[in-house]
Amino acid sequence: MNYENRLKQIRESEKQSHIEMYSNSELYKEGSWLRKPIKTVLDIIPLFNDYSELNVLDLGCGVGRNCIAVAQSFENIPCKIDCVDILDLAIEKLYENAEELGVASSINGIVETIENYPVGENKYDLVIAVSALEHIDSEQSFLSKLSEINRGIRKNGIVCLVINSDVKETDKSTGEEIPAQFEVNLQTEKLQAVLKEKFSDFEIMKTAVSEQQYDIPRGDIISDLKTKVVTFVARKK
Repeated sequence: MNYENRLKQIRESEKQSHIEMYSNSELYKEGSWLRKPIKTVLDIIPLFNDYSELNVLDLGCGVGRNCIAVAQSFENIPCKIDCVDILDLAIEKLYENAEELGVASSINGIVETIENYPVGENKYDLVIAVSALEHIDSEQSFLSKLSEINRGIRKNGIVCLVINSDVKETDKSTGEEIPAQFEVNLQTEKLQAVLKEKFSDFEIMKTAVSEQQYDIPRGDIISDLKTKVVTFVARKK
């Protein structure tokens, strides 16, 4: 399969799986995989308590799992969050959730691929990308986007990245290995080295790897997905 066809196939697979997950899960509801923001984002929020205004970028925002929590934490100051996702449905639900939770004025939803979204230079105090950058269209674009994110973060700003690596998928019913539905699937050690290099002018606050396994719909089958999730948090000096 050539590059263009593989990219199209991966994105269609991801689109369908996320539509199914978003349609069957409610934000911040018990029992939902979206029941709360990720702990790493919650841990970062207090670091901005002395700010008088905040500019945030959430790449691969989905329906607002993390960005809405940030907006809720800073309702008393000007807080603008650019929220980028490839899915129209995600941005529609993002706005619905933001309206329901009273933070719609802080949310700027943008339907776009991450590789095509231009990160403005020296624009953001916080950039979040949770399970998102591995869905950039190629490794070269991924590396370029990391550099772009670096330039987009202001002095003392923070980057918070959660990226899957060493992903393996198998058909749950047959045990047969299937191609991992990720545009960028780096080895864990290589990914960690790349992040350290791309953010060499940052103070690393957290770096961790956790092995995870979960079921995910892939068309007519359920995939047993195994991944090593790299968490990287750093502050610009």
